[in-house]
Amino acid sequence: MPALTLNQHTFPDLMIPDGYQIVVEKLVPRNGKQVHLRRYQPASLPKEALNREHVTVIYGDNGYLYSYNALTQPLAGKLPSEDQAFAKAEQVWQEVDPAYREQLEELRSLTGQTRTYVNAQGQTVTIPLEWAKYANTVDEGSYEWVGLGPNGVVLEFERQSFWDFSANRQKTEMWNGDDWILARRGLGPQLPAPLPVA
Repeated sequence: MPALTLNQHTFPDLMIPDGYQIVVEKLVPRNGKQVHLRRYQPASLPKEALNREHVTVIYGDNGYLYSYNALTQPLAGKLPSEDQAFAKAEQVWQEVDPAYREQLEELRSLTGQTRTYVNAQGQTVTIPLEWAKYANTVDEGSYEWVGLGPNGVVLEFERQSFWDFSANRQKTEMWNGDDWILARRGLGPQLPAPLPVA
């Protein structure tokens, strides 16, 4: 399974499964900037197929990684302990941006979350998730996290995600969420708080 590569920088813990291809590559707004949105899917899904298995990557012109989300396989096993989760998250930060990591304050790990997608047989696959979460005390108070599935597999990486305290919602656009994309296109309902308004 090959690792994600952006602008000649490879991220060993962020994987793109064999047989996946790019089906979306476009500019989208995120926190007032134009960023690149790239969606990978199995070759059997040659066009964008929302809520099916995929990897979403959001990055800047120079390969600056903002977000990675992978819903690619059913996963079984135990979620990592809090210590294990942060140890794995630290490994990911060293791969992605060790200088940026120095701005972050470790918060806590969050369990009880799940991610879902529909497989080729039309079945809903649910994956439990644990976040190793951080706060950026330098960069206007954003939040960052590394999301881990069973056996410590890295499923999410997110940085510079901002919170709208008055609305009690995430403020940063949620291009890694297919239901949010549907809502933004007027093809589905707005998501409830704390998810961002589309």
